[in-house]
Amino acid sequence: MKFFAVLTFFCAIGLALSERPFHPLNAPFMPGSNQKIINGQEAVEGAWPWQVSLQRFNSHFCGGSLIAKGFVMSAAHCAVYQSGVTANMGSIEWANCPQKIAVTNFEQHSQYNDQTYDYDYSIVTLAYEASLDNNVALVDLVEAGVEYPAGTTAITTGWGYTIRFPATIPANLQVADIPLVSQSDCQEFWGSMDITDRMQCAAGNNDSSSCMGDSGGPLVVEDSSATSGYRLIGAVSWGSSTCSTSAPTAYAKISAVRGWIDGKIGNA
Repeated sequence: MKFFAVLTFFCAIGLALSERPFHPLNAPFMPGSNQKIINGQEAVEGAWPWQVSLQRFNSHFCGGSLIAKGFVMSAAHCAVYQSGVTANMGSIEWANCPQKIAVTNFEQHSQYNDQTYDYDYSIVTLAYEASLDNNVALVDLVEAGVEYPAGTTAITTGWGYTIRFPATIPANLQVADIPLVSQSDCQEFWGSMDITDRMQCAAGNNDSSSCMGDSGGPLVVEDSSATSGYRLIGAVSWGSSTCSTSAPTAYAKISAVRGWIDGKIGNA
């Protein structure tokens, strides 16, 4: 079993060998902190306009990426609620987003495995289309089958824990640069049975890490040919139960299921 399908506040958690992965556990909601996400930095307003905060009862529990005006990309393990969920966007403050849109459907990939977190993808359908502006914009998807070499700098953003013990989340969006890790190195760390072709590993032996509460949020790489200037290559999936910066985090690899995503959002 895995340890924490990274990172929801109400259903999240998840080292290898010495610390085996385990099922998600409830993680208490801990408001406000001026510290930075596991060695990240506070985001600049409008710099990551596709970032979405998925909330229920005005509490953030997962992240997401706006991939079409009416659709958000997130993680399958974030689909713990089918009612009362809103997609909040337009601000680095998760509690103060100007656009708050009801979610009408939270669809997990049909092959999602809640024991291994394989196919950890979900498409979130919005009640109506988001209004695009300087602080709300779409992120470009990576093309099907595209692979990036180990060492490529990727960027992840989210409102996940900035400190694992005691668990603390930030009021403002955090951002961190993290290098991609090869499939073989990730398999060596976690075990070959844990890492599949639907997973992109990043971080490890670095100073930054995703943590609980970042689940479903974006992993992007810069691409000057993309309208947004970036390509979405992953959704935060699972990682170290202690959010260790020396342990690779697994992201659901977008290029592995681009056809499935296109089939769900159509020409949106």
